[in-house]
Amino acid sequence: MSPAGAAPAAAPSSVSAASATLAGYPVWAHFTDPTAGRDYTIITELQRLIDAAPAGSTIRGAIHSLSVDSVADALLRAQGRGVTVLVLLDGKNATSTDPAVTTIKRLSNYRFCTNSNGGTGCISTSADGDMHTKLFTFTSTTDPNGVARSNVAWFGSSNLTYTTGPDAFNNTITVYGDATLTAGLNANFGDMWNRRHYSGNDYYDSASGRGYYQATAADAYASPEGAGQTDTIETRLNDLTPDANCRLRVGMASVTTGRPQIVDQVTGLRAAGCKVWMVVGTNADGGIAMSQSVYNELLDAGVSIRRKDKVHDKFFAAYGKYGSAYQYRVYTGSQNWTQDALNENDELFVKMAPESGTTHPLYDAYYAHFNDAYNYGVSCSKSSYPCRS
Repeated sequence: MSPAGAAPAAAPSSVSAASATLAGYPVWAHFTDPTAGRDYTIITELQRLIDAAPAGSTIRGAIHSLSVDSVADALLRAQGRGVTVLVLLDGKNATSTDPAVTTIKRLSNYRFCTNSNGGTGCISTSADGDMHTKLFTFTSTTDPNGVARSNVAWFGSSNLTYTTGPDAFNNTITVYGDATLTAGLNANFGDMWNRRHYSGNDYYDSASGRGYYQATAADAYASPEGAGQTDTIETRLNDLTPDANCRLRVGMASVTTGRPQIVDQVTGLRAAGCKVWMVVGTNADGGIAMSQSVYNELLDAGVSIRRKDKVHDKFFAAYGKYGSAYQYRVYTGSQNWTQDALNENDELFVKMAPESGTTHPLYDAYYAHFNDAYNYGVSCSKSSYPCRS
């Protein structure tokens, strides 16, 4: 554990994969970095998990967008050898003529998410809602070392298209053996599969436990949440007590005005001494994918912001005091820092269990992945908005 007054040790300068043990469970993280071209790290690992699933096991997959043929082919192969395969896709895929979608339609169990208001979410009833989750669970498969594992959960930011998968900065985590976490994610998958809707689009409800899956290796929080209530990201970050030793790094595809509670939380952390860095993706016009008012507010607070092409991540890597102890924590999933991610889409936000020892490989890997984008991004200032150069 870092002593008070000491900053975390420097992490490696680049990373594609890392393993850790969180609360006794093996965890692997995988990353894509498109700097040198298309990076298949995440796709290759997901395919490996699918191909290692034995006959008699079950795979559940929630896919926002799909065009990578090899993943669809792996799912069809799995069904062919006796694996039960269930796949959910955002409704926009239904009319796609892409060969990968055609292959998925050969599965016995697949569904496209739609709702009566014209949206493409499964739980969400919003006309603008999407099924934006990126999730797979496996009752049985192997880890990267070839060891047979049960209750396996895979989640993160990567879609299964080239543009927002191997051609972009992305991260995924696979947790092995945490039966409670896998059961929770399967419950969320079941609610999406069965198109369970809730008044006011209010799926996440901590009082009842709906959309809220506490486990040992991680806690998961599912959107949508009713408008005007809590913010699933802010109410996780507020566990961090800021001081001069605190560090927060944010990798985010898109940031809008729709999450004021997160803005207040981050600027409050900065005001109390926490150092904050952000790397944010690029809009179609070449500018930063961040609303100007939020951009100005964060810069005024002293947050360091850079724009980098092809950032599709949605993560926070934090070091600081939680209760009385300094910890290293990773928060990841599919949620962008946007209103629709909280209130209109089917999404996952995941808080990983802490690392608090002298080694913290999961945090270090995210630190390095952050630097892979941030260190080569365009530095932003108020006068340079939208930070094209």
